[in-house]
Amino acid sequence: MEEIIFQVAQRDDYRELAEWLVRVSQAPEQHCLHTWSGESAQGLQQQLQGYWDDSELCYVLALRDGRLLGTMGSEYDEELGRGWLHGPHVVTQNWGPVAAALFTRLLVALPACIEQLHAFLNVENKRGRRFYAQQGFVEREHLSHEFWLTPDERVASDDGGCFPIGKEQEASFKQLYEALFPRAYYSAERVLEMIEQSHQVLVVTEGEQVLGFAVASAEEGQAGEIQFLGVREDCRRQGYGRRLLLSAIDWLLDDAGVPRVSLNVGEEQAHARGLYESVGFRLRFTGVGLMRKAGVLAS
Repeated sequence: MEEIIFQVAQRDDYRELAEWLVRVSQAPEQHCLHTWSGESAQGLQQQLQGYWDDSELCYVLALRDGRLLGTMGSEYDEELGRGWLHGPHVVTQNWGPVAAALFTRLLVALPACIEQLHAFLNVENKRGRRFYAQQGFVEREHLSHEFWLTPDERVASDDGGCFPIGKEQEASFKQLYEALFPRAYYSAERVLEMIEQSHQVLVVTEGEQVLGFAVASAEEGQAGEIQFLGVREDCRRQGYGRRLLLSAIDWLLDDAGVPRVSLNVGEEQAHARGLYESVGFRLRFTGVGLMRKAGVLAS
């Protein structure tokens, strides 16, 4: 039997790889939410190739006799210095050694500027959680819930006066965003830059002052996502959050034309979960986030 060969995936590898990843990810005990959150194999292929084309993705493959038996990858943002890990996905009895070898080779293949690594596993993926603990990752204190909304489940919007952000509101948006999400993976400036590409920022305002906002993301052929929803502290419990949420859903389904909408909420945000369910979102997955600095050695 031939030895295992490790190699970095090229663009043409992602069609077969996407089909393999979708099959492997069906089992909760093998599920990584960064890898797959419900897309079709074709949709996942388009997503991965899009990241590749933007120089924001690296996958390492493990092959034996020409057959794929494991893989691990990472989306990454060189400006932020962060990577979001996919996997490890391994289908062999030697799961641990193959997973460790994939991780070692992936670290070498990633840009040197990636200083922080994140993983996001289905809570039932206990083997993956043990693996990351061995590599020096720390689990977040709270679990996260992935919610989906389909067009058939949406609640009618009352057109409550939310609208896309204008230049005159950008300064106020930046101030509120940074106050509410000081450790977000995107800066306020980066969010605004992406409006022309894949994002929209919807706001409710009083003059030039932003009282609340929703940040929505839509990539061609993929599910839309509501990434951030925030309301100024002194303006809460006045219905702004619901209005912003419905407006973001309208933009994603009607303007961007996505097939469904997803969002993620921490288990500590019970009040927010109630809001999401009230407009048609349904729980799909529960995940656990993990993080480590790239320079931290496994114990």
